[in-house]
Amino acid sequence: MNRPNRVDLRQVRLRVNGLTFESVRLRRRCGSGDFDILIDDPNVGCFALTAAVPDLELRDEDSEWRQVTLDELKRILADDGELAEAAEEPQASAERESFNRLVAEGEHIMNAEIALFRAGIAFLQLPFQQNKFASNLFMVLNVSKAKACLLRAGFQPKVDSETVLFDSRNGQPIQLIQGRYGLPRKS
Repeated sequence: MNRPNRVDLRQVRLRVNGLTFESVRLRRRCGSGDFDILIDDPNVGCFALTAAVPDLELRDEDSEWRQVTLDELKRILADDGELAEAAEEPQASAERESFNRLVAEGEHIMNAEIALFRAGIAFLQLPFQQNKFASNLFMVLNVSKAKACLLRAGFQPKVDSETVLFDSRNGQPIQLIQGRYGLPRKS
C-alpha cells in the first residue's frame, strides 16, 4: 500500500487559479485518516489546497484540462481504499475550519504577493509575523509602480487613498508604503 506517511510526492498536472504545477505532496493529518494536498513551488512557495481555492483543473495524459473539486482531486490521488474513504468523509474539526478561514481571509495577501513577484517588484510584508495573514501592509521601493502592477492584477483603488487597494475577487484591502529595506550590516 502506498499511503502518505509524512509527505508523499505525486506527479500530476494540476492548474491552480491559472498556475500550472507538475507535482503535489500529500500530507497525512495527525489523528485523522484525511490528508492535505500541498503545492511546493520555488516561485510561489508552499501552500495547502483548500475549498477556498476557486479554480482547480486537472490534466491527464493526452486529454484536455478539466475542472475538479478538492474532494474529487483527493479521491483521484488516494490510491488505496482506506485512504479514499477517508477523503470522502467531511472533516469538521475546529482546527481545520480555522485554517480554512485564515486561508480564505488571506487570499488577497497571496494574490498581491503573486502579482508583485511576477512583476519583479521587491516587497516586504510588515510587520513580520508568524501568521502572514495577520497583516495587509506591504513595503515597496516604489508605491506607484507597485500600485500599477496590482491594478493590472485586478485590484481596485480606494477612492480616498493613494496607497490602499481592494482585491476585486473578495473585497479585502491591502496597503502599500514606500520604504527602503535591506539586511543589517555586520560591524
